[in-house]
Amino acid sequence: MANDTAKKIVDKMFDEDRFSQWLGIERILIEQGHCILKMTIRKEMLNGFGIAHGGVCFSFADSALAFASNAHGRLSVALDCSISFPVAVKEGDVLTCEAKELALTNKTGTYLIEVKNQKQQNVAFFKGTVFRTNKEWFPSTDNRSTQIYREGGTDNRSTQIYGEEEIIVTTSPAESKEFLFSDLTYKVIGLAYEVFNQIGGGQKEIIYHRALKALIEKSRMEFSENVYYPVKIHEAIIGKNYLDFLLDKKIILELKATGQFSKVHFDQVLNYLKVSKLKLALLINFSSNQVKIKRVINFDKT
Repeated sequence: MANDTAKKIVDKMFDEDRFSQWLGIERILIEQGHCILKMTIRKEMLNGFGIAHGGVCFSFADSALAFASNAHGRLSVALDCSISFPVAVKEGDVLTCEAKELALTNKTGTYLIEVKNQKQQNVAFFKGTVFRTNKEWFPSTDNRSTQIYREGGTDNRSTQIYGEEEIIVTTSPAESKEFLFSDLTYKVIGLAYEVFNQIGGGQKEIIYHRALKALIEKSRMEFSENVYYPVKIHEAIIGKNYLDFLLDKKIILELKATGQFSKVHFDQVLNYLKVSKLKLALLINFSSNQVKIKRVINFDKT
């Protein structure tokens, strides 16, 4: 019965997920906390080096994360994701990914997704953590379920915790697509992983900055770099902020090259959002062995 409900949830998600449909994802197995997916790499999925765009494998694994976590019955949204690419993926490769649940609490779930090609080579390792909201996919009509739904709040908000920093995000699927600029975000994430694939870890922050700029320019996305925003108090300028990148006048990109994110990083980006009055920032950290990406939301501007 539980897995029947899981399949019903994923069917509903997939019917509204245009990007997963474009990827050509096949659902092989759907269970609570567990799923297996399959897809084939097409020519239009290749980057300028003739191999699969990093964002394709990321999105493939991200779909597995979404299906496996939401199959428990509560609407769950990504909180933290990271990926590594040990083997290049080429046109015609048939990929299979399996999402396995590592830990599940009332508030979060952690998953490991392994992506393999037709030769059973591991081409990607993806780890993701989700925030489990109180909203049920198919709420029952009894008083208990109604109370749980109401506890989620009437404004469709939930709280994500990054370290000690509290960041408010929308959990309404319709609002999320518009608010998070999903198409543009996927492209940027793909470029960040492509940078890491090409130059690896251990570089200085300025090197990653130049590399990402080169790929953004090649992709012909609209952007500005080192964008100046003043810090004011009573209209007096008391400081200066310089954003690493401003993409399409919508998304702040802030780059780091440290081992771990810190509260200072989030404070910095949240201040950038407040001063610029923008909605979304991507905090991208090129560590020694992987790329870590956080979405930071300015809920005051939604």
